[in-house]
Amino acid sequence: MLSSLDIAKQKLIEISIALSSETDLSRLLKMIINELRLLTNADGGSLFLVENGHLRFEVAQNNTLMYLEDEEYQLFKKFEIPISEGSIAGYVALTGKILNIPDVYELSADYPFQFNPEFDVRNNYHTQSILAVPLKDHTGTIIGVLELINAMNNQGAPVPFSEAHENLVLSLASLAAVAINKARLIQTIQNLFEAEREQNRRNLEAIFRSVNDAIITVDQQKRIIAANDAAREICGLDPQEIVGREFGRVNSSCTQSCYEALKDILGTAKTIKDYRLECRQQTRPHQIVTISSSPLRDNNDKNIGTVLVIRDLTRVAEMEGELRARYNLHNMVGKSHQMQGIFHLLDELMNTDTTVLITGETGTGKELIAKALHYGGVRGAKPMITVNCSALPENLLESELFGHVKGAFTGASKDRVGRFQAAHGGTIFLDEIGDITPNLQLKLLRVLQEKTLERVGDSTTYPVDVRVIAATNCDLKKKVGLGEFREDLYYRLKVLEIAVPPLRERREDIPLLINHFLTLFNKSFNKSIEGISQDALRTFMMYP
Repeated sequence: MLSSLDIAKQKLIEISIALSSETDLSRLLKMIINELRLLTNADGGSLFLVENGHLRFEVAQNNTLMYLEDEEYQLFKKFEIPISEGSIAGYVALTGKILNIPDVYELSADYPFQFNPEFDVRNNYHTQSILAVPLKDHTGTIIGVLELINAMNNQGAPVPFSEAHENLVLSLASLAAVAINKARLIQTIQNLFEAEREQNRRNLEAIFRSVNDAIITVDQQKRIIAANDAAREICGLDPQEIVGREFGRVNSSCTQSCYEALKDILGTAKTIKDYRLECRQQTRPHQIVTISSSPLRDNNDKNIGTVLVIRDLTRVAEMEGELRARYNLHNMVGKSHQMQGIFHLLDELMNTDTTVLITGETGTGKELIAKALHYGGVRGAKPMITVNCSALPENLLESELFGHVKGAFTGASKDRVGRFQAAHGGTIFLDEIGDITPNLQLKLLRVLQEKTLERVGDSTTYPVDVRVIAATNCDLKKKVGLGEFREDLYYRLKVLEIAVPPLRERREDIPLLINHFLTLFNKSFNKSIEGISQDALRTFMMYP
């Protein structure tokens, strides 16, 4: 038969194993108090832990009070006491000594520590004996204090704690301190993980709420898991109302084009990016959106749903249209600094009657600029007459410009209206103006000065209301210096000059021109060519 000492040792081993396996601090502290009360047959007990230079009360148990009240009876609310000589627990924490007090109400006034009867008064209880033991870890640091109250004899009467009780409690206290430190460390790590997880959750929620794109997540059954506030504006969906409902059955003011287009990928592992479509709703009838979709996966990389990101590109599409209009003015294409400068100048000149001289190499688009000036301005509804001044000899060119009467020269069998009169109210475009003869230069100067003309072979003066736009691929100023072009006519024509750069000086416009011509050719030949190869583009960009 085992002795009482052997039984106590066996019990200590069982308790030490139980303490080492418990990692929850709250449960561990309750277990420590309970096991010590059972070992010492104490009626009650409490435990304090050192925290920030104080003793913080953690847990208390008392058989008598729990029997009178109930198991959930709260003996104490959380409180702290100073680590000092004034209280029993404070003295033990300060000195590291054990206090075994047979009767707390008979403590000598000479002792620095005294018993506080508040607990007894509040609970109509009588504390007699107290055994207070420091909790020291493996380094000897005091981490807390254990207090056991009223050791009970076999008849249920309070008696003092024995020396054997002291030894049992001391043996368990060191084990308890190690277990407490381990549990506190684990709890600290868990708290850090939880705090980090909570912060990540809050960050994700903040991102989820703040992004301008609508974000909708659905599970494998296409039920909506979550949606952010942007879904209300873009999709016309109330996030609070749609969660838990099937995506295709929610009441929405939009056409649900995204669901029709993506029903085959929702809830699958497929991924799409920037699928563009028109998604109309009552308040936004011309809405353009792009949709991206990615699978949702759990920790085991199993597909559990789909996340949809719906981006409103309506304003972007409008801006693209504005840019296209800006980069493509009356069939002139260009985003380069030079072309944008020309477009800006055209905007200012379209609704004026100012004579304009367009200069530039052959093939740079001088006639396109002349047409833009005419058709974009107030004279756009009137005729625009083009004359290539280098294509006709002097006598025929004079007749073409000013007209002639019957018999004015051989072959003039009837009266003819010239190009200036034909352009009345509109615009006359004089291409290759640098090639006209001095005689024609003088007659043209008179028309520009007096706004009248005479037909060949006629003395009658005819008024003309014509805007003159001239173009040349030669250096007129140099020709003036050589005496080949009238200086006064030059300055009459060059009220404003638009110099058109060759393509080699605005290579960044080449990709735009490629797309422009592809669009024209695809439409003309019913093709769907999307672009050219990088090698071809590189050849174009490097061509001198």
